[in-house]
Formats: sequence, structure tokens, C-alpha cells
Amino acid sequence: MGRLAHITYFTPTSSKDLDELLNTIRHKIILPSYLPLAQRKKIYSPKYEKKLQSDPVVIEIDGEVLKFRHMNPLAGDIPETRRSVIQAVSRFETADDFVNLQPLLEGIYYTGRKFDAGFYAKVVRLAGRRGRVYDALACARMARRTGLRLDSSEKANEVLHFVQFKAVDAGFAPADTARALRWAELVVDMLADEQHQPRRRKDEPPAEGELPLDRDPQVLLARLHLAAALARSRRAGGGGEADEAVVEKVNKYAADVVGLWPEGKRLRDLQPAVLYGGEHKMGYLLEPNKFVVLAAPLLYGIETAIDVVEPELADQLRSRRDTLEAEVQEARAAYDMKPGRGEAVYQKLYGAEAGSGEPLYQKVSSTQPGD
Repeated sequence: MGRLAHITYFTPTSSKDLDELLNTIRHKIILPSYLPLAQRKKIYSPKYEKKLQSDPVVIEIDGEVLKFRHMNPLAGDIPETRRSVIQAVSRFETADDFVNLQPLLEGIYYTGRKFDAGFYAKVVRLAGRRGRVYDALACARMARRTGLRLDSSEKANEVLHFVQFKAVDAGFAPADTARALRWAELVVDMLADEQHQPRRRKDEPPAEGELPLDRDPQVLLARLHLAAALARSRRAGGGGEADEAVVEKVNKYAADVVGLWPEGKRLRDLQPAVLYGGEHKMGYLLEPNKFVVLAAPLLYGIETAIDVVEPELADQLRSRRDTLEAEVQEARAAYDMKPGRGEAVYQKLYGAEAGSGEPLYQKVSSTQPGD
């Protein structure tokens, strides 16, 4: 039976509690989904409870013999899937822990359980805050197996936020910045791929004026930021000369942005207003703190690019910079510049200790597998 070719396995983690949690998820949520439907119904049916105590359902998968006894969903025998997965990922601390992210997402996706768009955005944030956004992106590259699709503006831009901060937190060291740029470019390519297209009902056409995510300036600004930062860092390390190929790339990416971003239009006005009616589309940007988190690095990127691109492009970028800066400052004023994620991001880029000090996002021990 083809669908049973790969069973979910987890490798040892940094804590016994996390090992036990993953084991519970495996045995009580993931593995029952490998059973044929009739046998699955049997283990959940009260009338088979006593019989299954002495005569469990037995199945061999991938050389592993599995035994299933009665589980009562109403009595709490089956943990709530979303809560359990988020709890597990939030406990990931080390690179060895994050090795389990892909099998965890694959296993949960195999069960066929449905999650709201916010579930995968939360997984991305948890990985990103541990400095492991590349692990999340590796899962997104295998979306057909993991279910992690970059099919919403929030997921795409959360991912790109953390990719940018791989360079920011490294002080824009050339190697780290070049790697972050490659990942940002990959994200833009992924967004054009069919498996990352936003899900729509058959009778739901795109909104009038809606930009595909791979043509949305908010997305493309992250790529521009990293290309400009790489040109700047190589110029600083090369006696004042920037890499010609990188500068050419910065000019191209800047032209892409200004070509899609009408002068004088706010970042939050680039997509049609109708998309802001639901938080699973663009509504997430209406929260001032969240807006600053995502927009401040883009503002910094435009400012960096202005010093790299051709004069005419620089003038066009300045007008977009002025518009975005006003929008960012308006959002900061809305939360009174109180401590929080938005202000932490802003100060890391523009504060007294910008370019130095502790990384904003934790870098976990070891340098495998996605680092």
C-alpha cells in the first residue's frame, strides 16, 4: 500500500519532556491515521473497548509492529492536535530538536486534519524566533508533504521577516547576507509556484487590483533589502568597490518595486481594500505592532538601496521611502512606542545599538540542519 511507505519517526531531543510529547503526538494522533478506516473506527468505538484490551488491532508498517487499543476522544485520550503541535514546536531549543520539525509537520499533514491559516504562521514565527527560519522554509519547499504552504500574505511576509533578520542579527556579514538573499529569492520563486497559490473557491476570482504575492512590493522589498545590504557590505570589505553583479541585481530589484508601487500610495493600500476584511488575507497588517515588525526592515532596506542604485531609481525610491516612513511612524505612535515586538525590531534597526549588541532572535546551538 503506497501511502504506508514512510512512517513518522522522531529523533531524540534536548529534553525528556519534549521526547514524551512527540511520542504522544506520534502514537495518539499520527499513527492511528495509518489504519484503514474500519479499524480506525473500531479503536474509537466504546463497544470494542474491552475486546481491544486483550486483542488489540495490530498492523505492521515499515517494519514496525503497531498495536492499537481503545481510545476515547471524549475522555481526553486523544490530545488536541493544534495545541499539541504548537506546544512541541515552542519547546524546540536546539538544532537536534528542529530536525523533528519536518517529520512532525509531515505526520500531522498525513492525518488529514484541517488547520486555519494562522496555525502555520505560528509555526513559522516559533521557528524564526529561535533563529531557525531556514528549517521552516525547508518544510515549505516540501509543501505537498508537510502542508506548510506560503499561500497567504502573512505567512510569506513572516518568513521573509525572519530571513532578513538572519542578515541583520549577523551584523550584515557578507556570507550571512548572501545566504539570506538566496533564501529570499527562493521565497519569491516559491510564491509563483502552483503549490503556494492562495486557496480559493471555484466561484471566488481574485479581487479587482489584487497583486499576486510574488508581485507584491511588500514581498519584493525584502529581496531588495538583502541585495542592497550585500552590495553595501561587499563595498565596505572591498575598499569601496561593490560587486558589479550584485549592484546590477539591486538596480533590477529596485526597478521591480517602483514599477509595481505607485508613487504616493501607502504600503497598506497596495492591495485592494476588500482584502483587509479578513485576518487570513491582509487584515493582519491593520494591527500597528505587527505592521512595524514587518515594515521596519523594509523601510531600512529601501534606505540601504538608495545608496546603491542609479540616481534616477534612487529618486523614485526616496518617494516610496518617505511614504513608508510616515506609515511606520504612524503605527509606532498608535502603540505609543511601548515595548513589544514591533519596537524591538525598530530599535534593532534604528536605535542606539543598531548594528551591534545581542541578536534579536535566538541562534540555537549547533549549525545543522537549516543553519
